[in-house]
Amino acid sequence: MNWRSSLEQHFNRVWYRPEPPPPLFYRALARVHQGLRRDRDTRPEKRPEVPVIVVGNLCVGGAGKTPVVIALARHLRERGHRVGVVSRGAGSQHHARPVLARPDSDPGYCGDEPVLIARSVEVPVWVCRQRALALDAAINQSGAEVVIADDGLQHRALARSFEICLFDGQRGLGNGRLLPAGPLRQPLGRLESVDMMLVKGGAFELPHSVRFQLRPDGIRPLAGGLSEPLESWRGRSVDAVCGIANPDGFIATLTSLGLRPRTHVFPDHHAFQPRDFKGLAGPVVVTAKDAVKLDLLNLEQPVFVLEVEADLPSTVLSQVDRHINEFAHEC
Repeated sequence: MNWRSSLEQHFNRVWYRPEPPPPLFYRALARVHQGLRRDRDTRPEKRPEVPVIVVGNLCVGGAGKTPVVIALARHLRERGHRVGVVSRGAGSQHHARPVLARPDSDPGYCGDEPVLIARSVEVPVWVCRQRALALDAAINQSGAEVVIADDGLQHRALARSFEICLFDGQRGLGNGRLLPAGPLRQPLGRLESVDMMLVKGGAFELPHSVRFQLRPDGIRPLAGGLSEPLESWRGRSVDAVCGIANPDGFIATLTSLGLRPRTHVFPDHHAFQPRDFKGLAGPVVVTAKDAVKLDLLNLEQPVFVLEVEADLPSTVLSQVDRHINEFAHEC
């Protein structure tokens, strides 16, 4: 385990697990952080040219944003909309100008999540550290009629017309404190201005929120081929390798499916190397987000990908459709 993994696990203990209150040092930093961001904790008011749906979160860590983006993009594309996606491209080279992520793009260049989205649904995915520039490229170069932002709830330069805030139902709000004493990027009052709150599984609840699930959809060979039925993996020991924000969710899913995972956790957006897999007996099971970074490694062990889909309730899709229709009538 490297220092980044150790640091992430430390913060997860402080933020999300039954631990004593954070030291005074953390709480003092949180007050400073809140003071510096006080004028940034409101929703941006700038109206975009086309409907822009931001899929983000209030808490640090994975809550299923990218699967939700993929599910929304598929739905809107099936409804006949020309859809574009914008992303900052975490884990990439943080481009100052917009870059188009393609299914065969290098994740180290464009980011793992943009490449995963491009492979999962046939829509243009624009990457730029300034999401507003990526939005301009999606509209003016790709002709997008609807744009989905993968993350960006706190990115004030990005105009938006609809905000979706996601929560992990197992983790909830953690200790409820602002960074760095807790996982909150903004105060809870920010939720008053979002249009929709989605909670992924678990028992955590918020007023007016809608619950959804990430549904396991099979395990496929990384090298290609058909997905294997989940039942055929029950009882098998596997090396579960991941570099994601919430590894506990991945491990819990494998365990719930009857697998016996040996856990190997790396930092979020980790750039995998063959040495990371040295000594693993296999078979290796990874997330779809991690899988896009493994194609060129020529690993000795057989590698399989756990496929999941965001199962969004029809009420969620209907509300998004209604917003797009109303946006067009307001112009």
